[in-house]
Amino acid sequence: MSSHAGSRSVTTSVKRGRCPCLPLFCFATLICLLSPGAVAVATAEDSIERLNLVFILADNQAAAALPLYGNRDLETPHLDQLASEGVLFERAYASSGMCSPTRATLFTGLMPSQHGLHNALSDPWVMEQEAGWNAIAEFHTLPHSLANRGYQTALIGKWHLGDPRTSSLGFQHWVAMPYGHTLDFWDNTLVENGRSIPVKDRHIVDALAEKAVAYLENVDPKRPFYLQLNLDGPYALPPTNAGPARNRHYAKYASMGASGGFRSMPLGPVSDRILESLTGPYVRGQNLFEINSLEDVWDHLHYGTIRMQADPESYANFLSQNAMVDDAIGRVRATLEELGLAEDTVVVYSSDQGNYFGQHGTWGHTIWFTPAELHEETVRIPLVVRTPRGLSGRVSRRLVGQYDLAPTLLDLLAIDDVAFAHSPGSSFGSELRASTTPEIGPEAVFFEQEETRGLRTDRYSYWKPLADLGEPQLYDLRNDPGQRHDLYPRCANDPQLAELVAALEAQLEAFFEEYSVPRYDLWKRGVSKGMPPKPFMWIRRNPWPWVQKYWRDFVSGSEPARALSEDVAARPH
Repeated sequence: MSSHAGSRSVTTSVKRGRCPCLPLFCFATLICLLSPGAVAVATAEDSIERLNLVFILADNQAAAALPLYGNRDLETPHLDQLASEGVLFERAYASSGMCSPTRATLFTGLMPSQHGLHNALSDPWVMEQEAGWNAIAEFHTLPHSLANRGYQTALIGKWHLGDPRTSSLGFQHWVAMPYGHTLDFWDNTLVENGRSIPVKDRHIVDALAEKAVAYLENVDPKRPFYLQLNLDGPYALPPTNAGPARNRHYAKYASMGASGGFRSMPLGPVSDRILESLTGPYVRGQNLFEINSLEDVWDHLHYGTIRMQADPESYANFLSQNAMVDDAIGRVRATLEELGLAEDTVVVYSSDQGNYFGQHGTWGHTIWFTPAELHEETVRIPLVVRTPRGLSGRVSRRLVGQYDLAPTLLDLLAIDDVAFAHSPGSSFGSELRASTTPEIGPEAVFFEQEETRGLRTDRYSYWKPLADLGEPQLYDLRNDPGQRHDLYPRCANDPQLAELVAALEAQLEAFFEEYSVPRYDLWKRGVSKGMPPKPFMWIRRNPWPWVQKYWRDFVSGSEPARALSEDVAARPH
């Protein structure tokens, strides 16, 4: 798998400027100058009409959360409309299960073991670094490529790759959230081109959509633009998604839950692995950012996820935050239409990575477990791409890795002479063009979360942790899409299954042998940028056995449950 270096995209063809007839040339030039959309940009070769790019990125949104991928409780009319006008990718996968690594992959086309980010950056740690520090400064990136070709570039929203106070990666317009972890969707602050801007009495997703609209209304119509809109939603973690929400959509979904109308809410008990991770009792009223002990932080987050498990209020909250994201999609697309930019703009919608929202007995990230598990909910992400004059209403089953996005976008924008050095990614632009035949996709896509590495093939999902941290897991997604039956234990008595595992193992090893850098490869004693790998990753903890032993009594309403915490213990399973 090598970096894409194919022929120029047909979506950005050389237009009127090639006509040998002078009057027609002058007329075409006038039309191009007057058009607010696609812009003719001079190059050494010719005059190419550049398309604009709007990339809308959700935060922690699993594909399974959306109606397009099977959720029967949520309504997302704006995303549904976008998919009807473009291509929906059913099998797109993040490079990791955490925010900072996946965002680095989106910009660089590299795996975590190449760019060096294996976990979410700690906000306090980032603020201790020198001003302007960013975790991927050593790499050429997608925004660099577009800025170098004359694009106006803007990042609006969550950054989570370094110092949020100053612009990075060639972004000329900068509106960033000053943190990567969210404690409240309301009453926040944004850093806009170096100035601190209070956001009062507005949901942060609404505020970011407003900033995106304002940017689009003020772009220079003579130059193409790239807007990276990183929305802070649905997020899906405690405390923001635990219990009731205060946004405009919550009442609708709370009413649905109260009447027993949920059809896609994951049910079942809290995962034993969550319980095994607890090291102490629940402490009421703790602020996550005021906790000093890593173990206490770990417990605080785990108790939050326990409170959310099979909880209709938390699930209604989660649905409502997804609906807020859909509203933002609608506002941005309406603005593109109003400004006459829609037919000259590539629109991409995706998420940094997924998140459990009750599946497998937990809410939140794959790092809750040691070793990490890489279920579909953590790495399978939504992906919708709409191109002007491209295909509409297509559903693609091509396997897409997150590392494929950067080369694909450059392909679509006819910037095909820029290679992302050592990237495993390649363009899937043929899936988006009516005039080309879709190519056969890759045999597998790959992902990793610190001590665990995995791949997804057409039929199987397989992952393995570092030696001595646990056993591999194997799932037949054709017959077991919910990943409830691990086939790996059967390998000892099933030669065919053992042969399959050996083949998958060989693919996994070959991929990471080629696409890793020793200093960032945790499997070769490399290090992670920003902070150590997952707390307690390299040691075995002594769990808090009292909670583990009696938790099943807690959920039945026993006295120990009420003594521990009404917030945590009141949820039946």
